[in-house]
Amino acid sequence: MVKPLKRLWFVIIFSFLLLVPISENPTIRDRSILKVTKAEVASGHVYGELVIEEIYEEIAISKIRSIVQRFTENGSRYISAVFDADIEGPNKYARNYIIGQLDGLSGGKIEIEIIGSYYNVVGKLPGYLPGNNPVFIVTAHYDSPDGCPGANCNGAGIAAMLVLAEVMSKFKWPLDIYFVALNGLHPHGREMVDYLEGSREVSTEFEHRGIETLALFNIDTILYPDPDAPNDEKVLMGYDGIGDYSRGQYWAELTRTISNNYGSNYISPVPSFLFPLWGISDHYPFYIRGFSGTICAFESGWAVDPSYHSGNDVYFNVLFNYDICREVAAAIGGSMAYVMGRTYGERREFNFSFIIQHGWTEKIYIPITVATNIEVTCRWFVGPASFSITDPFDQVIGVAEFDHASAWEHTNLFNISVSNRGLYTLILNNTGNDVVGFELCYSYDSDIDHNGILDSKEFWIDTRLFGTDSDSDGISTADELFLGTDDNNIDSDSDSMDDKYEIDNGFDPTDPSDGAADYDGDSLSNAEEYILGLNPWSVDTDFDLMPDGWEHEYGLNPLANDADQDPDEDGKTNIEEFLAGSNPFLAEPEVLSIPTFSIAIVAIVSVIIVIGWWKDQEFEL
Repeated sequence: MVKPLKRLWFVIIFSFLLLVPISENPTIRDRSILKVTKAEVASGHVYGELVIEEIYEEIAISKIRSIVQRFTENGSRYISAVFDADIEGPNKYARNYIIGQLDGLSGGKIEIEIIGSYYNVVGKLPGYLPGNNPVFIVTAHYDSPDGCPGANCNGAGIAAMLVLAEVMSKFKWPLDIYFVALNGLHPHGREMVDYLEGSREVSTEFEHRGIETLALFNIDTILYPDPDAPNDEKVLMGYDGIGDYSRGQYWAELTRTISNNYGSNYISPVPSFLFPLWGISDHYPFYIRGFSGTICAFESGWAVDPSYHSGNDVYFNVLFNYDICREVAAAIGGSMAYVMGRTYGERREFNFSFIIQHGWTEKIYIPITVATNIEVTCRWFVGPASFSITDPFDQVIGVAEFDHASAWEHTNLFNISVSNRGLYTLILNNTGNDVVGFELCYSYDSDIDHNGILDSKEFWIDTRLFGTDSDSDGISTADELFLGTDDNNIDSDSDSMDDKYEIDNGFDPTDPSDGAADYDGDSLSNAEEYILGLNPWSVDTDFDLMPDGWEHEYGLNPLANDADQDPDEDGKTNIEEFLAGSNPFLAEPEVLSIPTFSIAIVAIVSVIIVIGWWKDQEFEL
């Protein structure tokens, strides 16, 4: 026997299904589907948003391998002298291939020129900030030793540079990024003697132009790791071991940080006095001319690499690990994104979510450049856990152990003052018996150029621009630069919606197409909603159960609850007219409409059920 309570619920649900009007457009749109992040606003302008994970996702091993295959298929790219560089042959073919790839992979965004008598290919991806700002440079040589097809030396370096040029071109960065393919590394043969001809030419020219670097990443031979080395020593990242921390070591440790925190943890920073290639790779002429942040990526297994500078240096060599090439490219791209994605006025803050198996640990590296305090909070879901922090000398400076914690709120773990510059390590241990999910958050101040001013208090533009607003649209001149909007026009894309309104509502103020779009599906465009003062993310701005588009079409007020009014005095309220599909301003003869018929059916069914319910009650009695 059906219980009375279940029957009453059936009546309610059945009645609701019959009374709700059917519409082709949804009444509620999941705004999260159309959420626009800061990184996506203004066609990819990056500011205050980390896109490191996106960079890792975009770089594919298959793409790298195919580039190396195509780049090396014509054999050795060796040139014996400068005049050989322009002779038809593998070296020239390789140069033309690089030019075509830089142009094609970037969609024409990279500006390309040839510098020097050795025909060095220099591509510049322009940043959006005005003025003479510091730049990033990525270099790799495109010639190879005599008789060496050069898949590893240095087809892999060129491939890493090209895929990096492709993925970095998908965004608009505040600073210029140079991608430089150097020639003439091996003009005198295989001997490690005086060469580096191309890098001398480009570094000299850049010095004359007054170009200042934040960092220069040189990618050399990287496909063969030391088979006996730990996982984090597949690639050696050489840096100036005797200079200021911020001009060398920091950048090598930053690539290690990115590789560990986001990637495969393949990178080991090595000071120049222990780095075998410090004075004989293409970064060195830039270094001796005073360019900051010059570092060099080189394989850890070079001393035992059986294919080094030989005819076996082919793309299909089974000893080569293309995952290393991908990791180097992604870690370099992530390092640039890390620096350029910061927000003026805010500390560096990072959030990670991950799962740790029972008895396992997770390490997070934190590069510290200035005296600061490291704040750490975490939320985890099951059982006990322990946490610790070590300084650059591997000394434990903080320990926190918990038998349990709130699964809903973050637990404060550390607020530790630190002063030594270097790489700190945050260690998480799952000491329970279950698999545990962690949500980690940590923050700190930084000063990457070591000029005594925190990064949160300076930027690569005049910071006074954060307090000016030329067109009085509520967006500062600085923010207009970050967004790519016109500081002298309140509607940069001429779509009839002010820039500030678009930003506040998650639209793109540089894309005119969103003015004609209808994100909430109420038959009114976003521009019409703006003009009418309606909510572009709500079908029913005034919550009177009548869609904005229907109210506007029939001359009602979509900003006021007028559902119970009867302007045509035909005895039917506006909400009843909407449900009946009739005109609220046109009195019509009484017709048994579909909604009325539905109400009648509901009433009949309800009576039958109620009668049955009473009979059940009588039977039970």
